[in-house]
Amino acid sequence: MEAGATGYLLTDTPRADLVQALRAAARGATVLAPLVAAKLLGRSRAPANRELTPRELEVLALVANGKTNSEVGQALFIGEAPVKTHLLHAFAKLDVDDRIAAVTSAIAPGLLPSPGGRSRASHQ
Repeated sequence: MEAGATGYLLTDTPRADLVQALRAAARGATVLAPLVAAKLLGRSRAPANRELTPRELEVLALVANGKTNSEVGQALFIGEAPVKTHLLHAFAKLDVDDRIAAVTSAIAPGLLPSPGGRSRASHQ
């Protein structure tokens, strides 16, 4: 929505609802699936202090460069369980559900460089 989308529907939207949503969007209305609307409201009500820790940023930087949890753990000299914990905390702070969304959400505001760029994690 922040990128200018008129609406957002889920892939399991029934055909009749999809047709109705397309017509509404064509008229200029904003169309949101109920789950998406709830998430957007949740974001606006979320606490403001959702800053990623330096370690969460290191983990996300390595994930952005294609590293697995095991490889991230080896690079940072920690186990896979702490890697997963750092990722889950980052997911919650960024309000996302997966690695790709977390990396994308961290790159967009400049928290992380684009993949292939140098980051603090790559300097260690």
